[in-house]
Amino acid sequence: MAITAASTVETIREKFPQAVLETSDFRDEHTLVLAVEHLLTVCKYIQKNLQYDFLETVTAVDWPERTPRFDVVYQLLSMQNQCFVRVKVRVGQRREAHPAVPTVTGIWPGANWYEREVYDLFGITFTGHPDLRRLLMPSDWTTHPLRKDYPLAGFDLPEPHWGGQVPYTADPGVGSQTLRTPDGRELNEGRTNVNPNQEPGTAKR
Repeated sequence: MAITAASTVETIREKFPQAVLETSDFRDEHTLVLAVEHLLTVCKYIQKNLQYDFLETVTAVDWPERTPRFDVVYQLLSMQNQCFVRVKVRVGQRREAHPAVPTVTGIWPGANWYEREVYDLFGITFTGHPDLRRLLMPSDWTTHPLRKDYPLAGFDLPEPHWGGQVPYTADPGVGSQTLRTPDGRELNEGRTNVNPNQEPGTAKR
């Protein structure tokens, strides 16, 4: 029997009825919502038995008024069968600092940096990850910019703020990154070194 997205959903529902919380089919996109404790078991089966050999991405969605607060989303592709399925798990209380999901790097090694990005921007921890640390924000940043309770305009940082955060007299909860140092990049605030014939980013004449 040919493997399709629809048959994948049905197979998982039959084989792991205790794992499946919900399924949906919207515009021919099939989604499985799994109990987080069964995530690895189902993913191993999907990868090995149903040939979903390519993890397109891992991302998350924040629903701050809902409990569980976060959806962690896995986009899976079977290149052999040319079909796509989405897997979700739901985790996190409303004010929980770091809800946890098991890492899938042992199934799809390419999940490594995707999970680091989700950890960095949403604060979701992936237990068992081989190198879980921030990917985009400074290492001492203590908040998560893609959470919906993050200020839309970011934090109001006093000058100078070259390179990120600066010390505060009272910690606003965004880390402790220090001012730029003498051995760091120069900030040419007076723009005295700009070539008058070629502004930065313009094509050479």
